[in-house]
Amino acid sequence: MKLIEIIGLEKKHAQLLGKAGIKEVEDLLALSYYQIKQLARNIGVTVNRLDTWQEHADLMRIEGVNPEIANALNLIGIDSVKEFAYRNSKNTIEKLKLLKKDNPKVLTKLPTLKNVEAWTNYAKSLAEVPKKDGKPKKKPSPKKKPSPDESPSSEIPIIANYKPFEKFEKDYGKFGPDYWDSKWKKAPIIYTGRALRGESYKKQIDVDVKAFIKDNDAILWHVLTQVDLRKESPNETALTIQNFVCKFLKYKYDDIASECPEFWLFPFEAIQSEIGDCEDGAILIASLLINAGVPSWRVKVCAAQVMADPVFAPSDSELGGHAYCIYLADRPESERKLEWLILDWCYLQDPEVPIEEKPLARDGGQGGAYRNIWFTFNDEESWAQSSFEVKEGRISRNRTAQKDEVLAPLKNILKSLASEELEKIFRKLNIEIE
Repeated sequence: MKLIEIIGLEKKHAQLLGKAGIKEVEDLLALSYYQIKQLARNIGVTVNRLDTWQEHADLMRIEGVNPEIANALNLIGIDSVKEFAYRNSKNTIEKLKLLKKDNPKVLTKLPTLKNVEAWTNYAKSLAEVPKKDGKPKKKPSPKKKPSPDESPSSEIPIIANYKPFEKFEKDYGKFGPDYWDSKWKKAPIIYTGRALRGESYKKQIDVDVKAFIKDNDAILWHVLTQVDLRKESPNETALTIQNFVCKFLKYKYDDIASECPEFWLFPFEAIQSEIGDCEDGAILIASLLINAGVPSWRVKVCAAQVMADPVFAPSDSELGGHAYCIYLADRPESERKLEWLILDWCYLQDPEVPIEEKPLARDGGQGGAYRNIWFTFNDEESWAQSSFEVKEGRISRNRTAQKDEVLAPLKNILKSLASEELEKIFRKLNIEIE
């Protein structure tokens, strides 16, 4: 099937994809999310658009699902064969009816219930969904086969000789932990957005943000050990972990991944689900760094402001919310021998750039796209700050919240990269700006 048959994929896009080696619809299926992010930047489209084309390509593997049907299914929230396999056919029909009612041109003709049931069954066969009372098939592990004395790599074993990694230690004189921990004002940050599922769907669960990052975690130790993420130096370890998360996690909004409007994932949840949105990946990177032996005072998660489209339409007025990890890197050329760098996985990720060459956080990171910070935290402290060494004139000074709590609901800030203008966000959250 030709690429241009995918809804929304024009001839110019097909030509650019062709130059990158993507010439058939099937070629899209093999792309990892990290490859999608790199390819999107190269051909000048958003990651979301290219990811959507891949979802269409996946759905079109189902016999009888043409490009128009694939587009309609995607619009009602079905983004893969596997997800379609678990959908209720009657509910799918009802959603398609509502879609056609609101957007008559999306579907030429509504499929019948019999059509949808046939597609669902075909999806189940493709996804190898077990029948009721049947046992699921075990898929072979993509990793090398362990020796008889080793535990299977697909499981998290209880290891008797488990021992946390030793911390990287070095004397930085007056620019040690006390200098950095006391450099900005500390404040408790209570995240009020996590919600329970099921009958308690709307019940908020308050969490101190520091609880999302935990040192001495056996599950993260297992990941670090199995994938060999701990390296000889903090800088090498940091870059290796950024690379791992960029390739490992697939971006999913919380309302899709968790069926909740706001649902920060703990690191063990992100690792085992392999999905998350910006803050989930940031928390995972920070947690892996700390568990790998990087001292907590050299790691933070930031909730901040970024350019909406720094690559194709940079603008100081089009800004949105984002969460990312920062790392206090060894930079011998600096007077302090340490400088904060950004380790992003889903916005302007740069795992190919060595730690020693990454732009500084205080200069705005890649393309100067990272702007004023709302708050930061790690497993030991949390800070509510307004400058974070961002150059004068690039920040909103003396910004104060009405309550000593997290800016709730955070979904409006962290869900996407600039879905709303900054002023609208502040107005919605009743935040005063002086």
